[in-house]
Amino acid sequence: MEAITIIKSLVAYNADFDQRIWQSIEGLSDEQFCADYPYSHGSLRNHLVHVASVERGWLTGLQTGQRPPHLDPAEYTTISSVREVFNDIRGQVTSYVEQLNDAQLAEVLPGINLARWQVLLQITNHATDHRAQILRILHDYGQKTFDQDIVQHFWGR
Repeated sequence: MEAITIIKSLVAYNADFDQRIWQSIEGLSDEQFCADYPYSHGSLRNHLVHVASVERGWLTGLQTGQRPPHLDPAEYTTISSVREVFNDIRGQVTSYVEQLNDAQLAEVLPGINLARWQVLLQITNHATDHRAQILRILHDYGQKTFDQDIVQHFWGR
């Protein structure tokens, strides 16, 4: 099996389980979504903007060697506005990975000092960590949560 197949699978897992998060968020108001929470990045909004911002930073680094400024959660006041930017960046990551091959995955990029595959693994691992935090917040709001084991993705559940 080629390494790119594994990376594509991880990116697809991320996209799949992110959409499950958004389904759980649908029962919340914008006020609940933006309300402070006493852990990590605070509100659900802040967590999701943070994930999108970090992924945008890594992706831009992979593409240009530059790092854009972080997104400001205060600029996103509704669930729909965060979902739009989040899904846009997730789509960019997926599109980027789709055009890579194994040789490109192995390239160590100047300024980052990591191989592309390592950065892409960081992106997926970081998102998984924050999904766990988000799931806890959703649970506290009484929303539906789920196991995020990767085998659930592989089994199509």
